[in-house]
Amino acid sequence: MMNESDISIRNDALGALRKDLFEGSIDRRGFIRRAAALGVAAPAAAAMSRVYGTNAAPAVRTLSSARSQDTAPTPGGTLRMGRALDSDNLDPVTNDGNVNIWVFMNVYDQLLKVADDGSALEPGLAESWEISDDGLTYTFHLRQGVKFSDGTPLKASDVLYSLTRAANDPAQTWTFTLTALKRAASTDPNTPGEVQGITAPDDNTVVIELAQPWAPFLSDLAMFNCSIVSEAFTSPDPTKLTQEMFGTGPFMQQAWDKGVSITLVKNPNYWEADLPLLDSVVLSVIPDDNARILQLQGGDFEAIYDVPAARVQELQGDSNLVVNLMPSTFSQYVTLNNREAPLNDVNARLALQYATDKQTVIQVVLNGVGTEATTFMPKGAQYWDADLPGFPFDLAKAKDYLSKSATPDGFELAVTYVSGDAQADALGAVLKDMWSQIGVNLTLNPVEQSVNTDSYRQHTFQAMFNSWTNDIIDPDELVAYAVLPESSEAFQTGWANVQAVDLARQGAAETDSDKRQQIYYQIQELYNADSPMILLYNTPYIDVTTTKVHDFLQIPTGPWIFKKTWLEQ
Repeated sequence: MMNESDISIRNDALGALRKDLFEGSIDRRGFIRRAAALGVAAPAAAAMSRVYGTNAAPAVRTLSSARSQDTAPTPGGTLRMGRALDSDNLDPVTNDGNVNIWVFMNVYDQLLKVADDGSALEPGLAESWEISDDGLTYTFHLRQGVKFSDGTPLKASDVLYSLTRAANDPAQTWTFTLTALKRAASTDPNTPGEVQGITAPDDNTVVIELAQPWAPFLSDLAMFNCSIVSEAFTSPDPTKLTQEMFGTGPFMQQAWDKGVSITLVKNPNYWEADLPLLDSVVLSVIPDDNARILQLQGGDFEAIYDVPAARVQELQGDSNLVVNLMPSTFSQYVTLNNREAPLNDVNARLALQYATDKQTVIQVVLNGVGTEATTFMPKGAQYWDADLPGFPFDLAKAKDYLSKSATPDGFELAVTYVSGDAQADALGAVLKDMWSQIGVNLTLNPVEQSVNTDSYRQHTFQAMFNSWTNDIIDPDELVAYAVLPESSEAFQTGWANVQAVDLARQGAAETDSDKRQQIYYQIQELYNADSPMILLYNTPYIDVTTTKVHDFLQIPTGPWIFKKTWLEQ
């Protein structure tokens, strides 16, 4: 078994080997042979060669980050951006994915918004508010003169309609973030009563009454599901919001060619003076990582997302590009279906945790662009427990846990993920190699995006690559999603821990910061003890633009903020 020193030496050697492949001083066959000599299994080495060797740079050049800081922004132009996946549901209330949220947050506003640095809340459509002494009544005063993109004025009745619709969503997709709202009694224990206590005493005022104090409430109102929609546009047929965006934000939807692109254009009625600067943003779908990068380098795009971390070093060597490593709340996991054998056995799950060498995963798959995840909460997030050790690689401990399980000799396991993702391919190959050392035979199951989504929601997977980004600055959203059965059956794992559930509800209702911290620390300890998911790593957001793009921003909660972005003509 390799010790920490051996692993460090091996990873340093792998880093030098990757650099050789980037620079073209060795070919893929030579890379695979030398990686194998360092103890990397042939499938993992082959996957690494695809990730690192595609379009290898002829030389490593110094990143040109020279930007004229005193140049005045130039209005106009179209930002063409490539990403791997298309949106599938643009309704803020019923959607369930960043592929939707990060787009429509440029079309919709909320009462409050997250600051650009992700650390605080700022006024949005509400320019001011008051909270009653007992913490149960919130009075919001709306910004004057705000209009929807068709020129119709925003009214308090639109806010009332939007929040009521979000709270009463029959599918209960995100209603767990609004559980503190006052509600009518329900005859069905599985369905909350209709929301009460949201009123609009006049066109500029909204009053919200809570059933109990709720610490994250203001943060919840800044979340995407609380986006403000037009009652006149939506109420005749709310299902059209899955396909059509219509809001008060800086951009409005012009077209959506499914599987090809979404086009946003400047909202002429936007309430912030002189914004947005761009005339339009076109988000194109290019599933293949290498094709997306080549199109950026060839001038077809000004920006791309879904950039494999393994390509960062190479792209930093292109003087025509800027690699933006944005502070994030991104966490990568392997979601495990806890409902069925063998993963309904905590010892089998803990065996996988300790058999996963996260530091090697970060080096091999991400080229070092990441940090090891030690809890399900993103590193550095509010109430993240920095003292939890996580699961340091320990093969002996992994084998010991497996010996205590119902499958002491190992088991068959399939992991599902979206096809065409070179980084996922590499991750799968590396995990297959690692887990084989304890007798787990991992089958890689790449599928189309829609199949992957259906498998997740219908629980037809064994294991699945999954990720998370916080949508609010308070931990309640993630804790609820990861712990409460009514949210998403705990990340669709089916995990149910009564103590953790009780603590999650206490944490949201507790207004004392020190007590909340202790509650969330306990939850993280319980989560690690039961290990419903494999914790892998935290990474920054990686966006690559040409040097002509200025003020490109992706905030820590995920959405791209295009309103201040401009192009050098």
